[in-house]
Amino acid sequence: MTGARAELVACETCGGVPAEGLARGAMLLARLREELARAGEVGVDLTSVRCLWACKKSCAVLLRSSERVGYVIVELEPSADVARALVDYAQLYRASPDGAVPYKAWPPALKGHFHCRIPRLPVTDGGAAPGIESA
Repeated sequence: MTGARAELVACETCGGVPAEGLARGAMLLARLREELARAGEVGVDLTSVRCLWACKKSCAVLLRSSERVGYVIVELEPSADVARALVDYAQLYRASPDGAVPYKAWPPALKGHFHCRIPRLPVTDGGAAPGIESA
């Protein structure tokens, strides 16, 4: 795999808190951590946010990279199968030059769950997006 790392950003509070005491988003985040630990170093990072504002379509995850378009993937179950599918898709995404993965290669657990595509930030000659200063 080449290029910039991919990042999965999971919503921690998705789906509210059921009787078990953990939000469905927190459960998916835990499953993603387990799957990434099992997969080893695959060039995919995992972070979380309190809310992705996709509450009516929980659980939600953002897949992004500095070199590719991003995707918001929604209505996900907090299961090990979905976590595995997200990590598998993130690896395919990372291997593509622009983030486009052929539909036939998508893991079945993710088909029908892509909500929107987010264009990558344009890069100027200085290496930063317009209006953003380099550190």
